[in-house]
Amino acid sequence: MVRAIAVGFFLMCMAGPVWAAAEAEPFNPDAPFQQGLTTNLLRSLLNQAFDKLEDHIEIMGKLDSGDVKGDRQGHLQFKFYPEGKSKSDHHLGAEGWFHVTPEGGQQDWHFKFTLPKDRKNTPLQFEEPL
Repeated sequence: MVRAIAVGFFLMCMAGPVWAAAEAEPFNPDAPFQQGLTTNLLRSLLNQAFDKLEDHIEIMGKLDSGDVKGDRQGHLQFKFYPEGKSKSDHHLGAEGWFHVTPEGGQQDWHFKFTLPKDRKNTPLQFEEPL
C-alpha cells in the first residue's frame, strides 16, 4: 500500500511539469515591444534623447555634384554647443571644404576650427607644461 502511494505520488510529480509545458505559450522576445504602453514609453525616451542631441549638436553640409569635367566640391560645418543652443550661443566649431579634380588627381582639403567668441581674446592657461 505504501509502495502504491509512493508510485502514485511519483507519477503525479513527474506528470505535472509535462502537463504544464504542454499549455505554456512559446516565448516571444518581441512581446515587450509590441505592447502599447512600452512602445509609447520607448518612443518618448527616444524623442527626448534626440531633442537633447539636437540642442547640443548642429551639422550642416553641401555637396556639389560638379561640372561636366567631373570636378566635385563640398562643404561641411559642425557646431557643438556645450551648454545647449537654448541656453547659450557659445559653441565650438569645425568646418571643412574639399575640391576633387579627377583629371589631374588633385585633391584639396581645408579645415578650420573655432573657439567660442569669449575665449578668443583670453590666452589659454595651463597648470603644467606639456
